[in-house]
Amino acid sequence: MWDQGLSKDFAATLCNQRKHNNIPKTAKVGLILSIVQAIIVIILELAVLIKLINGLSPFKWLKYWSTDKSPLAYSLLFVVAMFFSVYLFAGAVVQENTLQLISFIMFHIFILVWSVFIHYNIQNSMWEKYDPGLFSQVKSITIAVSIIIGVTLTVWSYICYKLYRLYGWEMYKLIGANYHIREMYKEYLLLVQLLKLNYFTFAGFAIQYTVLVLKSTDTEFYITVALIPISLLVLVASYYALKRESAALMWAFIFGMNGCIGYYVFKIARMYDSRQHSKYSGVRAIMTFFGIISLILIVVTVFQAIICLTNFGQGLLKQMELIKGVPSDIMSNGPSFYINSAGERRMALEEYN
Repeated sequence: MWDQGLSKDFAATLCNQRKHNNIPKTAKVGLILSIVQAIIVIILELAVLIKLINGLSPFKWLKYWSTDKSPLAYSLLFVVAMFFSVYLFAGAVVQENTLQLISFIMFHIFILVWSVFIHYNIQNSMWEKYDPGLFSQVKSITIAVSIIIGVTLTVWSYICYKLYRLYGWEMYKLIGANYHIREMYKEYLLLVQLLKLNYFTFAGFAIQYTVLVLKSTDTEFYITVALIPISLLVLVASYYALKRESAALMWAFIFGMNGCIGYYVFKIARMYDSRQHSKYSGVRAIMTFFGIISLILIVVTVFQAIICLTNFGQGLLKQMELIKGVPSDIMSNGPSFYINSAGERRMALEEYN
């Protein structure tokens, strides 16, 4: 027994080393491209900020900052979005996660549309505050950001397609031939991706709502600020519930997300209340975009959480614990290890047939 455990630990360590050393060339190109794209876009966004700050005297900057913080908020949030984009792609490569590749593409489309909204919002907010020359420079930079993201989307689609075909087979080897287990594992991974995207969109919506709409004297201001870290804790708890198959925690998460649906419906409806017209002037379009995307993600997440909840106790947790740290490509490296691992895996799969 001790020898079997030792050989399994050794195999897992060896496999992890091979896994990192054998990253596909396509994945390496993608990692480099994601970092280069992020650096270029971040530089352009910071250039917009610097030009806007230098384009006004300190007195005027303080005056406009008190009434319109949108350029700063948009640029800084977009910088965070680029870091998040790199995180999604790098995570997909390291984990060989096909669903995270899809999340990455969807997020790339999201930031492309978002960049167009930012372009028009900055354009509308600064046209009467800056000289025409500076306005033209900033306009060119924001257009360049959208073009870069749009052009690279085609490249990303090709790279992710190639990796999807490769990693799809790796998942098959990892989980095995049992169709029911594989489908439950896909549902599990999908919910994990939705949780990641939910936090970004909620945090982005809350930050923009706090900075661009609310005033520090509003009671809602402090509630919205507090909701950002609370939402992170809720999503972490939901991930724990999913990983440990805790039905009680998952039900609590589902009820909480239904409350979020009501929150977003209320916020979106309020943006178009005639009595709130001035409050959302200049930010209504982009806030509506963020609100609708967040609402759609939450609704899909609730349904996905219910699906995963129904899968609890059907063998996925046991199978994941069995194969944790022992990917299938190492099984051919030693006869004793192959017999032990393949035998255990085969028994586990047949148990749920």
